[in-house]
Amino acid sequence: MALSILSPYIFGASITGSLHIKEDLPCQDACHYEIVDEFGLIAVADGLGSVPFSDIGSRLAVEAAVSSAKNLLLDIPDDGLDISEIPLKMLHAARECLENRAIEDGLKLTDMATTLLAVLFFRDTIYAAQIGDGAVVAKVGGELVLISGPLNSEYANEVTPITSSTWQSDLYIAEALSIAECVAVFTDGCQRAALLKTMDGYTPFEKFFNPVFSFASETADLIAGEQELSEFLLSEKISEYSEDDKTLVLAVLQGLNND
Repeated sequence: MALSILSPYIFGASITGSLHIKEDLPCQDACHYEIVDEFGLIAVADGLGSVPFSDIGSRLAVEAAVSSAKNLLLDIPDDGLDISEIPLKMLHAARECLENRAIEDGLKLTDMATTLLAVLFFRDTIYAAQIGDGAVVAKVGGELVLISGPLNSEYANEVTPITSSTWQSDLYIAEALSIAECVAVFTDGCQRAALLKTMDGYTPFEKFFNPVFSFASETADLIAGEQELSEFLLSEKISEYSEDDKTLVLAVLQGLNND
């Protein structure tokens, strides 16, 4: 199947959940993404609803993460750059940004608590780092693979944000995954619809991802794709799984194998 847009490309959406709409709260999810030469950069964040400025924290985190990675890729030193380290550097840049903003505005750092997923892909290889919940799923040779996902916590809704003093000990760095065709990065508002929980942990749900990845591969207009993705996340079918904010970012790295 021929792609309508030359890959790689990325598009995504963050929408306010029905509960936040009822309570007149802002969307506390955020996403940012960019193609830099042959590299794809994605950052997705979910601000903790229990703190006052989590919407600001999530927005600042994703913007700082992508901006830092872009600067690294555009100014590669003479001795080279290990791109596998970039997702972790994206998390560190986001943390530093939030620390600086807290000082500037006289806020507590924890008032901007947020999770963060950082992804870099190059050709067909994906690198990821994560703090908090949410997940990264890829399609590889027609098979769905969970690259990074929610950790099993002792308590329900327990999550470590990037503003935590223990964040560096609780982050997760995924092993590089090659020969990927496309990737989805999403917050926990999509989790119940997108992942199945088994005795061994989480696994991608085929009835969610197969149509989603097919839609991504057939998108001819990224602006229209983002609008359709927003409508999908707002739909009753998806909303019945969660009243929380939802973010889903999709990237097509190469033509899908639909055999």
